[in-house]
Amino acid sequence: MAIRIVTDSTSDLPADLARQLDISIVASNVVIDDVNYRDGIDLTPDDFYRRLTSGGNLPTTSQPSVGAFQTAYQELLEQGHEIVSIHVSGKLSGTVNSATQAKAALGDDVPIEVIDSGLASSALGLVAVAAAQRAQEAASGREVAEPVRANLGLTTTFFSLDTLEYLQKGGRIGKAQAFVGSLLSVKPILTLLDGEVSPLERPRNHERAMRRLVELARERAPLQQLGVVYSTEADWAADLRHRLSELLPEEQIITSRFGPALGTYVGPKALGIALTSAR
Repeated sequence: MAIRIVTDSTSDLPADLARQLDISIVASNVVIDDVNYRDGIDLTPDDFYRRLTSGGNLPTTSQPSVGAFQTAYQELLEQGHEIVSIHVSGKLSGTVNSATQAKAALGDDVPIEVIDSGLASSALGLVAVAAAQRAQEAASGREVAEPVRANLGLTTTFFSLDTLEYLQKGGRIGKAQAFVGSLLSVKPILTLLDGEVSPLERPRNHERAMRRLVELARERAPLQQLGVVYSTEADWAADLRHRLSELLPEEQIITSRFGPALGTYVGPKALGIALTSAR
């Protein structure tokens, strides 16, 4: 018996890292022109961002179905594993509700712990990675789940957007609505507070935004984990990762990409960091 971690595709975990740590990923759904795609399976990020910026209808998204979670859970349970299932903020998506319903459908005594991380994207990914590493030595799912819940406040994310257009049209703008109407030639930096999108600062250009992301990471040092996430500009992500290498060795910094489920809302030229502070 082992403890296995399940998360959803909004974690934006690199596929090779998920495989290495035996993390199962349940795909969110992205609908483009009435066609449903499974995030990370049926649609590559490059193809998605080309279509997003082509001027067509804005994609829509939905959480994984209860059935998708049941299938993922049953496969692991049949192998004799316990499960810790960690998901995107319930204020941004109904994913954790689908996971909870799937657990209930499998019976009261199934060894599944469902956790609402209050996070998204690479911040959720960092929590899943830490849980998977802990699971390698833990004796039970509870031994993994309890520290995850206790330490969620140590992980946070900051991201700079080229525009708030996609976040606003997609209905996920949250408290960042306060920035709308005052954003001429600025690259807003947002964060997640209490599980929803919140405004932080308004740098005047991309370079200032990148410098500020580095400063925000420095302010929270020392760090246990660090990640960089981007939507379309891989060279920006590489530059940011290099600048952050003063805080953690560059090879320990996880580079992720906003997949279609979150790319629908952050849009092109988005860049962010996720970090877990040391106690």
